[in-house]
Amino acid sequence: MIDQKLLFSLSIVLLLTCYDLNRSYVNQSSTKEKSTSTNNDISSIPPPKMKMQMLPIIKFRYCHSCGYQNLFKQFSELVRTHYPNIAVMGENYPPPPLKSLVARILSIIKITLLICLLFGQNPFLFLNMSTPKIYLWALQNKMYACLMIFFLSNSLESYLISTGAFEISIDDVPLWSKLETGRLPSNNEFIQMLQTFSAKIDSNNHVHHNI
Repeated sequence: MIDQKLLFSLSIVLLLTCYDLNRSYVNQSSTKEKSTSTNNDISSIPPPKMKMQMLPIIKFRYCHSCGYQNLFKQFSELVRTHYPNIAVMGENYPPPPLKSLVARILSIIKITLLICLLFGQNPFLFLNMSTPKIYLWALQNKMYACLMIFFLSNSLESYLISTGAFEISIDDVPLWSKLETGRLPSNNEFIQMLQTFSAKIDSNNHVHHNI
């Protein structure tokens, strides 16, 4: 019995650690993508001979928890291949502040309940409250209760922080919004956006040169 409790405790700790590390890695990778992509693209452009020109920047703001990171990498590669003079920037589209706050509170409650169950503590006694029957059941069935709390809380947290966004803009000019269209752009549609933007830039440069 002692071995089973020890194994269960270690499993829960490992799950929580992996979960927290994954969330930390996602946030850090967003910052690294933003800085690395921009620096790499800017360094590949030779300095202008006559006068300094601003490098166009295409920005992707997308929902990390929705699994759109692969699509971001795919579109980034298309930009670097066909339009190397455009810098790429990617970042997470933040959820509304209220939902983000609720998700953090749920995470704290989840960890608190898991710790209390693992050590057989009853927090309701410290609060001078009657213990709910479901918590008494959880104390008697720690393994099932901890797993239920862990996965249910994670599902609710993911739902709260998932925005479903995949927003594309160049120099703060919107090109595509999944929040407005309700769908993701195809490769052909994305290339068409870049072609339209490039043609517009070439036309403006031609007019400016003639003036």
